[in-house]
Amino acid sequence: MNSYLKRNKSFAEFALSIWAALSIGLSLTACGLFAEPGYIAYTLGEEGSRAIAVSMPDGTDQRIITMDPAGSNSDNFAPVWSPDRQHLAFISDRDGNHEIYLAIADGSNFMRLTNTGVDESQISWSPKGDRIAYTSQSDNGVPQVHWLNLSDLRPNRLLFGSDSEIDPSWSPSGELIAFSVLDNDGNSTGIFLRNPDGVNRIQISQSNDRDPVWSPDSKQLAFVSTRDGSEDIYVVEIGENGPRGQALRITSTPGRDFAPVWSENGQRIAFLSDRNGNVDIFTVSPNGEDLETLTRSPVDETSVEWSNDERLVFESTTSGLSQLFVMNPDGVQKQITEGSIPSSLPQW
Repeated sequence: MNSYLKRNKSFAEFALSIWAALSIGLSLTACGLFAEPGYIAYTLGEEGSRAIAVSMPDGTDQRIITMDPAGSNSDNFAPVWSPDRQHLAFISDRDGNHEIYLAIADGSNFMRLTNTGVDESQISWSPKGDRIAYTSQSDNGVPQVHWLNLSDLRPNRLLFGSDSEIDPSWSPSGELIAFSVLDNDGNSTGIFLRNPDGVNRIQISQSNDRDPVWSPDSKQLAFVSTRDGSEDIYVVEIGENGPRGQALRITSTPGRDFAPVWSENGQRIAFLSDRNGNVDIFTVSPNGEDLETLTRSPVDETSVEWSNDERLVFESTTSGLSQLFVMNPDGVQKQITEGSIPSSLPQW
């Protein structure tokens, strides 16, 4: 970015000028981004005309990696890093429906991975980076979990029932996919495990449970449940044949505790809670001890994600629009996006 742009435009406003240039037929060369572990991928813009962008955690080296052809205006969102951090999978409607696309992290070599005629969402990579699990709307509007091999792009149904299946989460070991099942009324009927290469389906919890998230060692699942009345976080140990013992309730509040995310070392779980009014970020150990309040904001925080060095990235509307912040382990926070365009759905 030249000195004029640095003085007069935020990154988001600069992005608009790029889109305007493209709309009148100008072109840009790909920026040779190397996907270092520090880069944060995120969604830039308002729903309906969003782009995928990346930034270093100090807010520098911000760049857009999804550029529309001249005259078009697509919606690109929800980026997910491949395990080797060389590619980003994301959702885009550039060819009609919300399909899954893949791009090298510098924005080059776009590839459409799905072409089903229905909307896809909720991307989860296998740990080897050779397969992707996702949720796909069936012809009758029921979401169901699928997976595909990047070698042949053939979609595979995980199950063949009539219930809704959502929240796919591929275990770090690569052996299992956890997911939530809903009945026809949208009520949870439990969390299940399935080996995509086998036939076994293991139910690990009963009704009112959803949003399963694997621990880094694949030995535990955190999930959200209302089984005891309020919305809380639970952890259950997973063995070769399913759950080992009863799930442990690790949060307890009259409000909502939700969106659990494991730290890279497996020693903490970050989650969101409205126990103090607005939605703030908390962390807790997997045994329910050492609860910490990380944000105390008059507005809501959302979309919290860990880095591999125990920092957190999240979005907050403290400045009016949704923008991204990075928090160090010592609690020091830094806003890394700003301007007149919202930033959301970060992935570290």
